[in-house]
Amino acid sequence: MARKKQFDKEKVLDKAMKLFWEKGYNATSMDDLVSALGINRASMYNTFGSKYELFEQSLDKYNTTNTIRIADFLYYQLNVRKGLQLLFENLITEALSSGPSKGCFMVNTTTELANTNPVLDKKLQDSRLSLETVFYNYLKYGVDNGQISPYKDIKTIAAYLFTVQSGLYVNSKINSSKEELGKAVTAALSILD
Repeated sequence: MARKKQFDKEKVLDKAMKLFWEKGYNATSMDDLVSALGINRASMYNTFGSKYELFEQSLDKYNTTNTIRIADFLYYQLNVRKGLQLLFENLITEALSSGPSKGCFMVNTTTELANTNPVLDKKLQDSRLSLETVFYNYLKYGVDNGQISPYKDIKTIAAYLFTVQSGLYVNSKINSSKEELGKAVTAALSILD
């Protein structure tokens, strides 16, 4: 008879995600995982597979959670320009207050591991496309409501906003000036004028 798991898989996955997010894939050892997750190696392997499979599951969870979080935030912002400004201000505050320059898990993974594994590259591309779609839909709402010119190329602007977001996370690792990062956002959003 199989033994019943003595842990909550989702809570353990959250812990793994936070550890990979903080340390990166390469700097996270199996001993780190066993210690942080509070489960033994056998349980970890039986439940999540290898370290790499656990990392992939962590990325998937982060991508889903982050995309929904941003989409939900924007959904309640009726003024598109102000909504984007608030989103980026919140991201800056979060990036600067999240400890030792944690940044964004996907951005960190991109800078650490892009072009090392085709499956991982696909996950990173999917994450980018998910967020670009959120931005596109929000910009489309702005066009439909007369807040953004219908002559703007909102598909390109959505991709640009993803680039701005990623850049903010990277820059926040070396620039802790909320004012400077905020000015960069204001300049970036001038594309909507």
